[in-house]
Amino acid sequence: MSSIRLFFLRICCLAVFAFVFSASRFGNAQETQPPTLKSLETNAGKISPGFNPSRTEYTLHVPHRVDAITLTLTPEHKDCLVMVNDMEIAEPWHSEPIEIEPGLNLCLIDISTQDTQTKNRYTLKVIRAYPMPDWVQVKETSPWIPRDSAGELVFQNRMWLFGGYTPPLVNDVWISTDGVHWENIGSLPNESGINIPINLVYKNKMWITSNDGCLFSSSDGSQWTLVTKDAPWRGRYGAGGVVFQDKMWVMGGSKDNRIFNDVWSSTNGMDWTLETPEAGWSKRQPFGMLAVHQDKMWLLGGGISKYHPFKAYNDVWSSSDGKNWKEVTSSAPWPARIWGTSAVYRNRIWVFTGFHSEPTWSNLGDVWYSSDGEHWHELKTETIWGARHEASVYVFHDRLWVAAGNFWPLKNDVWSLEIPGLTFLTSPPVEEYATAQYTYAARADFNQSCTAVNYRLVESPSWLTIDAKTGLVRGTPDTPGDFSVTIEAFDTAGESVQQSYVLHVMPL
Repeated sequence: MSSIRLFFLRICCLAVFAFVFSASRFGNAQETQPPTLKSLETNAGKISPGFNPSRTEYTLHVPHRVDAITLTLTPEHKDCLVMVNDMEIAEPWHSEPIEIEPGLNLCLIDISTQDTQTKNRYTLKVIRAYPMPDWVQVKETSPWIPRDSAGELVFQNRMWLFGGYTPPLVNDVWISTDGVHWENIGSLPNESGINIPINLVYKNKMWITSNDGCLFSSSDGSQWTLVTKDAPWRGRYGAGGVVFQDKMWVMGGSKDNRIFNDVWSSTNGMDWTLETPEAGWSKRQPFGMLAVHQDKMWLLGGGISKYHPFKAYNDVWSSSDGKNWKEVTSSAPWPARIWGTSAVYRNRIWVFTGFHSEPTWSNLGDVWYSSDGEHWHELKTETIWGARHEASVYVFHDRLWVAAGNFWPLKNDVWSLEIPGLTFLTSPPVEEYATAQYTYAARADFNQSCTAVNYRLVESPSWLTIDAKTGLVRGTPDTPGDFSVTIEAFDTAGESVQQSYVLHVMPL
């Protein structure tokens, strides 16, 4: 019996040993598994691809205006040690702002157990765009109530805003020297209000029409004089007005179910001369789509203001005398629109905002510019004011401004765009694989001369080339590495600008 007992005792000991050894191995395996994150978010947008605890590499693209980001993450266990770029963070797991430079930035997130024997690393590549023109929201909510169809002028180093549709129509007068601070200095002395007015600066005075067609003038914005209530174009809706060759000009518009394409001029606001009863362009309401550029008046589209059925134009006409008009293009690339806006900024004509109802009923949020009225470019920016019509537009302090407008609902925000001169409108790709072809379509514009822009490489690896006319950069790197690249854009007038970046070539 003793031998049998000894045999069974040995069997039990072996079983216990096997169990303990197995449990020990299982426990160690559990302990050596690296900890993971349950979530990873940023304050600057969504990472790509979407977060998965088992995926450790991500990318985030941000516009140039973002110069720092913060991370919010959740480790799988609260007792984990979390480091972001060698800086420890603790619950509630928000990092301090991480400064980022244009180009490629790395955020290294290390998560480990408290004894630091097991660690997992997540890598977030943050690619910040290089500087390009961009709209900036100067004021989200102005003291004047939201509106569209207001009048707007730049006079005595101020931006002026007159009345508009709120609803109802109003006739208040506001001024600002910076787009942020606005002051109400009174109102136009006319109870009909102001709605898509003729408004001009001429002979050191402001001139503006009330909704019933009376023409007023003022040298200070507080005291207004009724100039005439009998202008031959009185009561028209959507007529256009400009100052050209030391005269005030009014043209087109609609009244009593009639559409006009006549052109009138005046040197005093009381006496008006009919320059032509029928201009070359078809009868229409120009609205704000008139400009003066290169010693000519320009008419840019316009239309007939019915929500539906809809008629609008995208033809462009110019005239050096108001009588003879030349069609520059019958179809510009920008969508036909009513209630749009034009301006002249950086020696170029601009067209933006507006409304169209076919093929879809919507406001427009595109921005186009041209130096000659025939060749147009769309300016696409990372930030913009949002699609709207009948906004107020200014050229003030070397900036282009957009305020108010019908955004569905009405708005009272203020935006500005600053373009210093010749500038790059593109941001380079900063990553490529070895043996893969790298391409970058660089483009610069807004030189004062408006002449052709050429390109050259100031610094680059030997395998990179650039097309001098188009700015297309291309080449195939043989090996991984970081390569400095500098592109210069220039014109024959001597204006130039450079764009420098680091190209990171990764191994396959």
